[in-house]
Amino acid sequence: MSAMRKIAAVVGSSGIGKSKLAVELCKALSGQVINADALQVYKGLDIITNKMPLNEREGVKHHLMDFLETEQEYKVTSFLKDASQKIESISEEKQLPVVVGGTNYYIQSLLWNNTTIGSNDSENLLPDSIDDEFPEFDALETSEIYDRLLKVDPVMANKWHPSDRRKILRSLRIFHQTGKPQSEIIKSQLDHFETHGLEPRYKALVFWIYSDPEKLNPRLDDRVDQMIDTGLFDEIKDLRNHVVHGSVKMPKGFELEKYQRGLWQAIGYKEFDPYFVALEQGNTDPAELEKIKVECTERMKAATRRYAKSQIKWIKNKLVPTALNSKNNQVIVYCLDAGDLDTWDQNVREKAVEIAKLFQMDLPLPEPTSLSEMASTMLKQTKPALDTQTKILTWNKHTCETCKTDKGEPLVLNGDQEWEQHKKGRHHRKYLKHLRVEEMRKAYFESKKKTQAISE
Repeated sequence: MSAMRKIAAVVGSSGIGKSKLAVELCKALSGQVINADALQVYKGLDIITNKMPLNEREGVKHHLMDFLETEQEYKVTSFLKDASQKIESISEEKQLPVVVGGTNYYIQSLLWNNTTIGSNDSENLLPDSIDDEFPEFDALETSEIYDRLLKVDPVMANKWHPSDRRKILRSLRIFHQTGKPQSEIIKSQLDHFETHGLEPRYKALVFWIYSDPEKLNPRLDDRVDQMIDTGLFDEIKDLRNHVVHGSVKMPKGFELEKYQRGLWQAIGYKEFDPYFVALEQGNTDPAELEKIKVECTERMKAATRRYAKSQIKWIKNKLVPTALNSKNNQVIVYCLDAGDLDTWDQNVREKAVEIAKLFQMDLPLPEPTSLSEMASTMLKQTKPALDTQTKILTWNKHTCETCKTDKGEPLVLNGDQEWEQHKKGRHHRKYLKHLRVEEMRKAYFESKKKTQAISE
């Protein structure tokens, strides 16, 4: 049996310096970068997708970047196939593959086998074309495809809201593609996990670059301002023009799922929609346009901060615990302190390069928690958070008849935790109070009517 391939991976939130460290590692260890950012795979649009400028790559080869057309979607199954091939070819060249990007689900799925829903091994991954299979379903009403799913996979049908067309369609297509209900595929996968544990694909060295949010958030805000100064609006305007004039074919179902798929998820495109709508509608009032622009800018900054927070949460609650609890200690995570930019070289670059060289030479590595007090805190042994598969099979669906969706339908909550949070939420409590007041008001007027009727 051949030895496991070695790879390095760099993870962390937006604006933390992942690409910079990846380049430094490649320079020091003769490596090549493999992009693991779901948006940087698209051609052009360098600003909105935060691609590292060519001059900053210092001649280091970057793979899986700048190759996909705007209207296409790039899914995790394609990433796993493409990244695995690149790792093989780079390793054959006796160089170190360095995987870097902000799409943590891509990286986690690459590090371990069996982390993609519906697969027990990499050869059985559902094809990317699954969403395009059985086009006859597209002509059916959502209620009809939901009824069909109820017949072939009632477990999954019970998990989805009857109007959630995309999820219903995917579950139905998985059944027709594989001949098995999606719920059975997921259960089989979970049983495999419990018996065999997570199986690392590679011997991996993972560098998690971290900064306290109080120090990181101002940098993220500054980066948004810099993106605007360097041409963000030109990219958004160009993209919108392509869509308006039809030169970009929108993904199927785009109007129903606007901003939720492919490139359209990029932070900035949707946040500045009100500003560009105002321009396209002929608004020429400078003061009003500036006000809308400022509001949209703040919206983009807030979205960027939220995204960075969610990236950190994923790494802390999923990636790190998975590494600490997986077998054979094949995936080792180091947390590097990037809180102070003045000491970035000493605390991030130098430490990472030193550890990576030991890794390459198969020499003993330092204990990850020994690097700093922060590392000791962030790398505490915990159990991995429930994965998507487990959540799907264990959550109970709750319907709040009080609160309604934008379509006027009862609000559906997936899972006990989500239900409890909803009941404690401000909107739910405020609406219940409103209903009580309305009931009291109606009771008062009914009583008044009866009193008047008796007196007459």
